[in-house]
Amino acid sequence: MPATTIDRLDIGIYVQYARRMQLLEQVQKQYHLKEATTVPAQALIVDLYPKLSELDLLLGVGTTRAPWAHFYPPEDFGYQRRSPFAFHRIIPIFGRADAEDEEEKKLDELECEDEEEEEERSAIKGCLKKVRDLNKMLRYIGGRIGQFLQG
Repeated sequence: MPATTIDRLDIGIYVQYARRMQLLEQVQKQYHLKEATTVPAQALIVDLYPKLSELDLLLGVGTTRAPWAHFYPPEDFGYQRRSPFAFHRIIPIFGRADAEDEEEKKLDELECEDEEEEEERSAIKGCLKKVRDLNKMLRYIGGRIGQFLQG
């Protein structure tokens, strides 16, 4: 059997090729694929909050942002210069992480004279445990934000 070359193909093959190329050109025009190369790889988002549509403005419908938490953010929270997730510690007063452990050891070494001081010590220990948990969550959130920013 002789080898098949382009010059030996049936005319129907050329017609099919022309139709497929025409369909491909239509798809490229429909989805503006040639202009897609002009879009930068990293798009800059200037405003994160959606704007009211003209109809909403005309009807006087005001949108309110429902908070995710069961409390409202503090005043001027939106005007902060730094993100609360920019740091990996909730209370940087303690210094390094081993300084927190030292403070907890000091707390354990203190002798309580009555039951009220014992309750205060257990409350402070609970607070230190919550701070440690919050620091752990902040490190996790910071890591996830870093992963998101890397793409």
